[in-house]
Amino acid sequence: MKVNNTIVISIGQAGNQIAASFWKTICQEHGIDPMTGQTAQGQAPRGNWSAFFTKLGESTSGSYVPRAVMVDLEPSVIDNIKATSGSLFNPGNLISRTEGAGGNFAVGYLGAGREVLPEVMSRLDSEIDKCDNVGGIIVLHATGGGSGSGFGALLIESIKEKYPEFPVLSCAVLPSPQVSSVVTEPYNTVFTLNTLRRAADACLIFDNEALFELAHRKWNIESPTVDDLNLLITEALAGLTASMRFSGFLTVEISLRELLTNLVPQPSLHFLMCSFAPLTPPDRSKFEEMGVEEMIRSLFDNGSVFAACSPMEGRFLSTAVLYRGIMEDKPLADSALAAMREQLPLTYWIPTAFKIGYVEQAGISHRKSMVLLANNTEIARVLDRICHNFDKLWQRKAFANWYLNEGMSEEQINALRASAQELIQSYQVAEESGAKAKVQDSSADYPRSSASSDDSRSGMSLRDLVDRRRA
Repeated sequence: MKVNNTIVISIGQAGNQIAASFWKTICQEHGIDPMTGQTAQGQAPRGNWSAFFTKLGESTSGSYVPRAVMVDLEPSVIDNIKATSGSLFNPGNLISRTEGAGGNFAVGYLGAGREVLPEVMSRLDSEIDKCDNVGGIIVLHATGGGSGSGFGALLIESIKEKYPEFPVLSCAVLPSPQVSSVVTEPYNTVFTLNTLRRAADACLIFDNEALFELAHRKWNIESPTVDDLNLLITEALAGLTASMRFSGFLTVEISLRELLTNLVPQPSLHFLMCSFAPLTPPDRSKFEEMGVEEMIRSLFDNGSVFAACSPMEGRFLSTAVLYRGIMEDKPLADSALAAMREQLPLTYWIPTAFKIGYVEQAGISHRKSMVLLANNTEIARVLDRICHNFDKLWQRKAFANWYLNEGMSEEQINALRASAQELIQSYQVAEESGAKAKVQDSSADYPRSSASSDDSRSGMSLRDLVDRRRA
């Protein structure tokens, strides 16, 4: 069976900083030098390396190149990656401009982003041509900045338009006032949500509000930096992709498509949250090991999730737990997860949405670890917080001229805010229906509403609105 090849696109400052950390980690997991792309004594890399790497040369001295495209509308982060990653990355796939997006979604979506789009799509086409079997595309970006939000939205739409058959997972970092650098982050995030709702197959939320608190409480860091938060995200991404990169006698490769099929019960309900265990400080992980049962309790604890909400107070629409490490613990993990499943607030109309994956290959920092991916209605609380901050700016038209001067209109902005509200309502409807007593047999139709129906994706996009205005 062919290995599924996954391409990772990183956009903007945060997306590329996370990507640099992620690629360093998975190079180490596969036994690939993160500076040269080569292996010790020319040995074959560990695991299904071709899932995320392309090999250059047929000899044992060949090098392994990440299936990565990195883009930013300003040069500093890309220049730093070029200076610190040796010959690991294909230099043609490291794309930057000099102007920057100025923290403005409209510049990334309507202005400078459109100028760089053909080059980025050309590099993506080239990476796809190198694949034997495209399993999916992962996009790393933040929704608060101009490049990650505006160009991120434009690129995701363009990918789905050209390659509708490839699943696209957005890994989106949501802003928090505690680590804010752009006052217009609520605007940029709400505008991006419309594209993530319509065009992405799933969106994995990394909420800076929660990550800041986790680094502060779990890692005892007084004032966490962006690097600290990115390290948390890297731990989760390495665990998430482990099942795509390694297989063994107890498990087979879990593709991105298979993962998303299990986690998305309806196309309109595809915003995911995650948690990771153990959350021991990096400098103590070698000396402090958490038991499997304790790890599982930690995964589902409201204080451990990478989103500022309380999932145990919402409804789990679907759940995936990915365990990696020593397999002697598998029977204990099975029984502990079965016991935990009985305690979860599940949705009665999706009775089997609890999946477990096992990977024998341990991570770099932990002999055993777990990642939880959950589609939970509490994600609406995170989105509502962003929308509330948006409303405080928009009701006074604060900084509105930034967007209006770049070609957006008040009609477009109001439509995008309404789209975000429909997304929130779709999760609220799912929570209400999931909490009802089961009154129908398992063959009954799923509860639906106008807010959560599958055709909610057919709502008007920003591109539609722009085209209408220009007509």
